[in-house]
Amino acid sequence: MRNNRILSTSLLLVLLCYAAKAQLRMDVICMDKNIVSIPLNNIRYLEIVEGAGASELDGPWFLGWKYSSGTQTHYDGTEVFIFSAGKMTWSRSTTDINYSLTYPEGGAQVGSSFKARREGSTTDLTYTILVLDDNMLAFKQGMTYYYLYRTQEAALQATTYPDYPTRVPYTDPAKLWASSVKSGDTSSKITPMGKHFEKFSAATDDQRTWLANPNNQPDPAQLLDDPQSYKYWTAKSITLYPFGEPTPADVNQTAIGDCCMCASFASFAYLYPEWIKTLIEEDGNNYTVHMFDPMGNPIDVVVDNKLLCNSGGGSAQLRGKNGKFTWSTILEKSLMKWETCFRCNHLEGIPTEHAIPPFTGSGSSYAFDWNKLYDTELKMIVEYNLANGMLAVGGFHESGHPCGPLESVTGHAFTAMLPDEGADYMFVMRNPWGSGGYPVDGKLEIPYNHDIAKLIDIRFLNPGSAAPYKRENLTGYTAPRYIRTNKDPHPTKELLRRYNLESYEPLYFKVNPEDEISFEEEAGEIIR
Repeated sequence: MRNNRILSTSLLLVLLCYAAKAQLRMDVICMDKNIVSIPLNNIRYLEIVEGAGASELDGPWFLGWKYSSGTQTHYDGTEVFIFSAGKMTWSRSTTDINYSLTYPEGGAQVGSSFKARREGSTTDLTYTILVLDDNMLAFKQGMTYYYLYRTQEAALQATTYPDYPTRVPYTDPAKLWASSVKSGDTSSKITPMGKHFEKFSAATDDQRTWLANPNNQPDPAQLLDDPQSYKYWTAKSITLYPFGEPTPADVNQTAIGDCCMCASFASFAYLYPEWIKTLIEEDGNNYTVHMFDPMGNPIDVVVDNKLLCNSGGGSAQLRGKNGKFTWSTILEKSLMKWETCFRCNHLEGIPTEHAIPPFTGSGSSYAFDWNKLYDTELKMIVEYNLANGMLAVGGFHESGHPCGPLESVTGHAFTAMLPDEGADYMFVMRNPWGSGGYPVDGKLEIPYNHDIAKLIDIRFLNPGSAAPYKRENLTGYTAPRYIRTNKDPHPTKELLRRYNLESYEPLYFKVNPEDEISFEEEAGEIIR
């Protein structure tokens, strides 16, 4: 029996027998003057425990699940692991088992192992921590997995076996990046543009000449799923940098299903705004965009200010806030012209690893699939790759999960960004719809919630020619201030139907039911 237990077992039994008759309760008055009242016949034992050190596990954790020998067993939380000052008590229904603990030099943290020696034994057991957050502690001993919760109620309500990966989590991002958990390598030994471009040839002189002529327009019939609605090239006013420099707020998808490209452009603006300025040379109503051909050779694509529109003049293309056409519009048109020439991709549905290389000259990328990472690994690898300048675009396996003020959308691409300073969530995934108005601008806040984190897949792409221009002291994304108007861009109903998300309209934006794209490029007000 531990020497810091207040009441002996025999005395407690006497009290409980008396309590059963008298219906006595224990009232604990807290410092905030709240009172916690507990029937004595519900108390198994009482003890005062020393606080654990900063690097040790502490407090009670209630057993919810155990996995051993291929069998998953759900517990009701009546079995408790109590940690305190280098000791662990496994309190079962019939007996308590006491252990002395030895923690590693770095303390108790995800991926680390601690030793536990049972009273009267000379053998140490090794417990490896798999999950440790405010709500769950999970560890393995041998091939047995334990999932513990902060409250008995949480353990009882955890009716589905936790689907965390069945391996020891990585704590070193470089090792995780080099591990077999990573997948989807797109690098190529044939062309720096990546595997997809291996079967395509370098630009011919005729192709270079065609691309350099601004009067040559992209072919909507080749690029779009339904080119009938948008097939007119109509001159519009272009404001390359409405906020003074490129920003993700300049990237807002409307009618074309090129969300991976859109999210990539927002990643450009988040990490490499100065590089974007080097890509585009403005000459009146013509814009020269410095790109690369399928073999990675530099090439110039020249486009004018005529944008893809419907018969009413509503443009299908990317735009900034208040209906302004920006650098993102020009880059989108340059890729449309590039694809018309080289025929490497259909624009709608173009994957991230196909949309980025024509601008960066690099097709090297890797991915982490959904439900392959622990929450700590997901946060760690996002931070690690952003710190190293990798472009980051991901998605969700399911729609409708709240992430801060917005919700997840499946079959759609998002830009991964660092969290705001002091945030109580893991990181940001920005929806290129720019939803939510100022200051949200499409930012989904990914919570410390495994049910949501496990749904995220993410791809990291080499920045190629952008690398020397990386933004210094990268922080979370703060949207530039703007006044929201009815001229703000939003996805068309047709685009929403692809996601079965017509019902999302009130949450994300207000769609004009009469004419969902009827903005004028001059409308609205932007505040620098």
